[in-house]
Amino acid sequence: MATAEQIHEEIRKKLANTFRSLPPILGEEVVNFAQNSFDQEAWSGHSQEVWPKRKNPTKWGKKDDTSRNLLVKSGALRRSIRVSRTEGPRFWVSAGGTGINYARVHNEGFRGPVKQHVKPFTRTVKGKKQKVKAHDRTIHQNIPQRRFIGGFQHSPYLAARLRRVALAELKHGLKS
Repeated sequence: MATAEQIHEEIRKKLANTFRSLPPILGEEVVNFAQNSFDQEAWSGHSQEVWPKRKNPTKWGKKDDTSRNLLVKSGALRRSIRVSRTEGPRFWVSAGGTGINYARVHNEGFRGPVKQHVKPFTRTVKGKKQKVKAHDRTIHQNIPQRRFIGGFQHSPYLAARLRRVALAELKHGLKS
């Protein structure tokens, strides 16, 4: 027969193992929540915040697929969402990285001037070729906020989801 101290020590070990494995599990849950934002084209914050629709893509003569989802062209931004670091009971989920420096702009929105460098090129106007020299220009960009990642403080839905997963893991850890 096990003594109370042995039972207490066994429960303490089970809880310690569960708490040690909990941050990566919760991190993956946050990643899945962010992935759902891409499917829903909305952020589930204090209310369902639907992403603003794309403006007329042919305004500047640029042909684009109007039927594709918002923020998804190659899928690189969506695939870049990951658990970047775990430290003890804390974890960090990030998006972007090399070649995906636009993640923060789309998540938080941006309004302001942007400097562009135009490379030299040749264009045809009324049948005549014109050479255009390299130059810089400043444009005013207005990129609306389309939040896809955020903490549990930004979303009660995410907080409830993390609480539910944590409780399920604790129950499972004590059973085994």
